[in-house]
Amino acid sequence: MEKIVKLQLALFFQNNVSRPDTLMNSINSAMGNLFDAMPHILPIPPEAPAEIPRVQMRSECNKYNCNIACSRIDFILNGDFRDEVNWPELTCDFLAKVKVFVASVLVQTDIHRFGLIGNFFMPDKSASVSMTKKYLKVDLNSAEEINLRFNKKTSSHGLQLNNITSINTAIAAFNGVPEAGIFIELDINNTPTEEPIKKEIFLQLIDKQMPSFSPDKVKGLVK
Repeated sequence: MEKIVKLQLALFFQNNVSRPDTLMNSINSAMGNLFDAMPHILPIPPEAPAEIPRVQMRSECNKYNCNIACSRIDFILNGDFRDEVNWPELTCDFLAKVKVFVASVLVQTDIHRFGLIGNFFMPDKSASVSMTKKYLKVDLNSAEEINLRFNKKTSSHGLQLNNITSINTAIAAFNGVPEAGIFIELDINNTPTEEPIKKEIFLQLIDKQMPSFSPDKVKGLVK
């Protein structure tokens, strides 16, 4: 049975933000103090890469995270390797939070690129064999590690989209017990635009793309 690791939305600023910490309070307030644990403002030097988070917020239950860098902001819902039967509940929760998150960010800054990301784990004692049968025509049954990555380009709502799939053999620990399987990452993002992307477009795109992350779609990538 598929395990849900996390769902993530990344928003990339049209122009870098020099003080990411100034976004923190308004976003958390708009989201009803969702990030109720003590935030961390990291002492990152100004010359450090803009994509490194300067601010990290999280909920006390560790279900939700928000990282703010000079060039981007990320909202993360941790699935904690919950079974796929929880997918409808997690999806509804994620979409509800994302709508408020997007609105709160766009009030303060323009966005020209997004990334919708899902991480999943499929327990499989014969992970290499499964991946070889699905994708490869050479005999790699004895291989201990296999990594695949491919991108299918599409377009939607006037945006050019990358649909990146990464699949690799992996070991995950459940209650301290290691389990072999296949790790899958789906990353749907757009080519940066010259003009800011409107809130309505963001939300329509996210609603349209979420079915691509469903358990049936994910399992179809490895079975």
